[in-house]
Amino acid sequence: MKTAIKISSKTETGKILAKSLLKLILAGFFIGSFHSFDAWVGLVLALYLLYTLVKKWRLDEKDKYVYLTGALLGGVLGVCCEWWGIYYNHWEYHDLGTRSFPYWLPFAWALAFTFVYQLEKDLFRSLDLQGTKEKILLTLLVAMIFPTIGEIITIQLGVWTYAWPYQVFGVPVLAIFLLVVFHSGVNYLMILICKHLGWENDVFNPPN
Repeated sequence: MKTAIKISSKTETGKILAKSLLKLILAGFFIGSFHSFDAWVGLVLALYLLYTLVKKWRLDEKDKYVYLTGALLGGVLGVCCEWWGIYYNHWEYHDLGTRSFPYWLPFAWALAFTFVYQLEKDLFRSLDLQGTKEKILLTLLVAMIFPTIGEIITIQLGVWTYAWPYQVFGVPVLAIFLLVVFHSGVNYLMILICKHLGWENDVFNPPN
């Protein structure tokens, strides 16, 4: 019986990872293929973000405020990081004419939160993680691997380039570290917000 449960858990986890990876690859190829039409890309991402938030608002009574708050927080902080990096020439976006800031960036950062949060929540459930250390390790791995894969795809398709050295398929080691710091920082802020407002959820404020 326990063996069957473990096999079922592994199968579910594999499906979750495969589905999430497919979504990430499709998003990366979409942005990479049409990045020169960044206003249209921004519109599509904005509509998809709206669809995601409305869907969660209607169907997920428990987490609707978490998705909305996290998306806003991720979008605002992501834009701040982008302005910093672009201003100091740490990275550069291409095919934008006289502009340096793509229209789609705020929506991409907001969607990054909904993607990472949903993935973490699904993995916590499928792996039946209970310990705090296990959860922290998993969130760090998710923040390191999945955003990096997305960046590799878009960079290879000519969306932008980094000025930092020591790169892995165009993504600097420093950037990978900062991605982990960013997503971990957003998670920490969400933990504080959820606990303060009493929003129970599996990732930031698990019920007792």
